[in-house]
Amino acid sequence: MIAIGPVSARTDDGWHLRGEILAEGTRPAVALLLHAMMASRRSMDKPRGAGLAATLAAAGLAVVSMDLRGHGESGPSAREGARYTYDDCVLFDVPALVGLTRSLFPDKRVIIIGHSLGAHAALVSAGVFPDKAPDAIASIAGNFWFPSDEPSAARRAAKAATLRTWLAAAEAVGYFDPKPLRIGSDAVALPYIRQFWKVWSSDRYSSMDDRYDYAEALTRVACPVLAVASEGDKLLAHPASVTRFFSRIGSTEKRLRIVTHAEHEGRAPDHMGLVTDARSLPVWRDIAEWAASLA
Repeated sequence: MIAIGPVSARTDDGWHLRGEILAEGTRPAVALLLHAMMASRRSMDKPRGAGLAATLAAAGLAVVSMDLRGHGESGPSAREGARYTYDDCVLFDVPALVGLTRSLFPDKRVIIIGHSLGAHAALVSAGVFPDKAPDAIASIAGNFWFPSDEPSAARRAAKAATLRTWLAAAEAVGYFDPKPLRIGSDAVALPYIRQFWKVWSSDRYSSMDDRYDYAEALTRVACPVLAVASEGDKLLAHPASVTRFFSRIGSTEKRLRIVTHAEHEGRAPDHMGLVTDARSLPVWRDIAEWAASLA
């Protein structure tokens, strides 16, 4: 796969988002890749030329891969003093990137392939702004942490403890740095972490100002949705939580794919492994086939 070249978009609030076109494709569909929090677009084709993006390109899809604000090349980073919230990703980044992709490929259907943050932010944005929504969304390990969507008491306790740790670390220096804990590459801003804690502590999936009810927005998602979760994802997007989140999505064309341990000799890919582990190739091919069928 040959990279075609860099692209950028300016959001309505003035942030410059950067990324690249990885393939022009022969089919009438373009995959817009959106990465997880504490990661960057590099995770969506790892190893370069042989990962998820390459699999989509091999299936004949055009591929655009972008960095969300504060991540990768869409700086400044949180380590450099950037301040942003989850709302900014939902309300500004996703609509801007859908618009960019439509302008780059005006004759193709836009299909977001999102991982974790990129997945749930895309779903919520599609519900909030149906006129700016993509034509379809593949949600890989997509769910948001709030108690109502976590059926396990043990996982609820673990999630609360995790968020308290992240918040305390972020309050101390102004951002949360995942590198020392080896749980990510890109730091996230303090206001972003504060919003995660607000959602968890209030058990209300909404914008910081409560103007947008994100849980309700999910019920208004109308485009086709393919959701993927893995039994190897023990906390971040456990299949039980993803299933509850998935049930909120209003689309009449939706499908949930659970990657089981049995498929992988007792050890299914973990949260990041769904996009970085070569053992996920069958899943990537399923996503590519689904996206190609929509075109």
